[in-house]
This record gives sequence, C-alpha cells and structure tokens, in this order.
Amino acid sequence: MNTRKVYIETYGCQMNLADTELLIGILKPHGYEPTKTVDHADVILLNTCAIRERAEERVLKRLQELTYQKARHPGVRLGLTGCMAQHHRDLLLDKAPYVDLILGPDAYRTLPALLAQEDKDEPLISVRLDRGETYADIAPVRGEGVRAWVTVMRGCDKFCTFCIVPYVRGRERSVPLTTLLDQVHVLADQGYKEVVYLGQTVNAYRDGEHDFADLLSRTAAIDGIERIRFTSPHPIGFRADLVECYARLPRLMPHVHLPLQSGSDRLL
Repeated sequence: MNTRKVYIETYGCQMNLADTELLIGILKPHGYEPTKTVDHADVILLNTCAIRERAEERVLKRLQELTYQKARHPGVRLGLTGCMAQHHRDLLLDKAPYVDLILGPDAYRTLPALLAQEDKDEPLISVRLDRGETYADIAPVRGEGVRAWVTVMRGCDKFCTFCIVPYVRGRERSVPLTTLLDQVHVLADQGYKEVVYLGQTVNAYRDGEHDFADLLSRTAAIDGIERIRFTSPHPIGFRADLVECYARLPRLMPHVHLPLQSGSDRLL
C-alpha cells in the first residue's frame, strides 16, 4: 500500500481537536499518514466549527489561500469536515466551488471511500446525521504529551435558542462505559497522565444504568491516570451525585466550565 500524506487544520473547540485525531485514526489503516506541512500533503482537510462567526470567516479565507496549493499540485484533494461543513454546505458550494469534499461530523467513516474515488467535477458531499454514530470502535491517533481527549458522548438534545449544536452535531448518544474504560486503560499504559472527557453536554452521558458520575468514579480507580477533567457540562445535568464526585475523587480536578448563560433570560 502506497503511503499518502494528509494535512489537517483544526478550528474550534476541544471536540474538533478530538475529531481530528479520530479522522487520522480512520485514514491511517487506508495508507494515510499525517503531515505537519501543507506542501507535502496529498489530502488537505480543514476540520471546522460553526459556533463562532470569526472561525467561519477564517476558514473561508484559508480555503481561498489553499486554491494556490491545488493549482501547484493538481492531484491534491481539498476537503472541509466538521460543523461548518454540516451547516453551510450550500454556502460552501457557492463560495468555495474548488473544494473536493464536504463531510459532516457523522460522515467521517465515508472519507477513505470518497478519497478513493476518481476526481469529480462536482464536490463529493456526505452530511447525513446518524443517531447511532459514536465512533466507539475507532482508535484515535493522539498527539504527544500527557493529556488525552476522550469523547464520551456526541450531540445535544437541549435545543437552546442561542445554539446551533443539535442541528450540526445531531442528537445525544453515548459511548459504552466499558469501551471508555478500556480506552483509558490503554492511555494509562501509553503514559498519558490526564484524561479530558468531552461532549457537547458531557454530563448528560448515560449508558444504561450508568451515568456521568459513575464514569468519573470508575475512571478515578484506574492506575496511572492522575488528573480527570471534562467539558462542557450543562447546568441542568449538574446533579448532587456529580457535585459529590468533587468531594470524594482527588483525581477529579477542582475546576468546572459551566455555560451559565443558558439559564439567564436577560442574556438570552
């Protein structure tokens, strides 16, 4: 199998960073290796956010810059993945017709097959939301360091008036508890010391009878993991059992990022 190089730029939140590691994990078995240099890339992906307008503007500008890369290297495939691809696919077809691939957050599995297709005159688009997709069976290719991002659930059911997440990330679904604990055991064996659990409403995590407090408690018992963090919780899910975790789990860091604006009529 001939090795090809993939270059990924990430825009947005920690979930996007985790999804970039997931994309590399999906591509690697198909002969793709990550590169930090756009000039060496056979595939260029911008993994995007649709929450911040400034990020969208930066992505459109960056896409225009990358057209010169495609002009110098006609075989390069240029793609957009993530929330912006999901939300603005029609706008992108109008403003960035030179893009080869447009993939939403639930369509990453289709990427190797799309890249295997011969060049088309029209962009290849895969943006269908999938209520069953958690990527639980995919091993992300993580970066160096002592901190590891671990996605425990995807999507959101809250439909707050100010937020677009349910429309670009779909509905809530959780990764099985045993799968997550297996991942963390592997991370500890690999030398990672800190786990950061991720989810659009991370404390809405539930696997059968197990909730987010159960996940934190079980994680705290894994040897080698010294620090546990999570983001972003929702106020409605901050129940007493989760608060108690801070009192009884020394490895759970005394910090919380809580979006309180969702409880303020004045701000809304």
